[in-house]
Amino acid sequence: MKLLLLFFLSVSAVVKSQKCYDLKTVLKVEPSELYKPHLLASQNFGVNILESAKIFNHYIAKGKLVAVKKKSRGYRMQALEYSRPYLVKKARTTLERMASQFASKTKSFFVVSSVTRTLEDQCRLRKVNSNASLGISSHNYGAAFDISYVRFDNQLKVNTKLEKELEKVLLEFKNAGKIFYIKERQQSCYHITVRNY
Repeated sequence: MKLLLLFFLSVSAVVKSQKCYDLKTVLKVEPSELYKPHLLASQNFGVNILESAKIFNHYIAKGKLVAVKKKSRGYRMQALEYSRPYLVKKARTTLERMASQFASKTKSFFVVSSVTRTLEDQCRLRKVNSNASLGISSHNYGAAFDISYVRFDNQLKVNTKLEKELEKVLLEFKNAGKIFYIKERQQSCYHITVRNY
């Protein structure tokens, strides 16, 4: 019985230590033309690709990644399973300003559904979300977050009025050279990458 238990534990340790991605393969994946500006923008904050929790924690210790509040004026963070509530400072500030502006216009709040992901997190997410990039994502640099466009004031339902107001805020920040964004249909969210303005 003890031998069987030891065997199981050693096999489990080996499986856990294996990466679910190959960095060389990941780096070879060519981003779409629409997504290339997101990747270029995300690489301008002095954070290298976040492969693992160890590298992620290194950037927290250096002060390059900062914690994002679970709730603030204009937004709430949903429970995160595949990402971590940290961003580069400018991305956190931009999220807070966008949320505050949205709240001023609507007296409502939106829901942040994803924040920073390591390649390990991304690999786990890809198993349940086909939108999760096989290659590199701007989430892997701490410069991106997703905002749901079907969840406002913690209600999961379509609200065309609030969605339009959110898109107005996004467009204003985009036109000011502060962000890029993509409306993802399958996951009902806006993927926002912050620029180093």
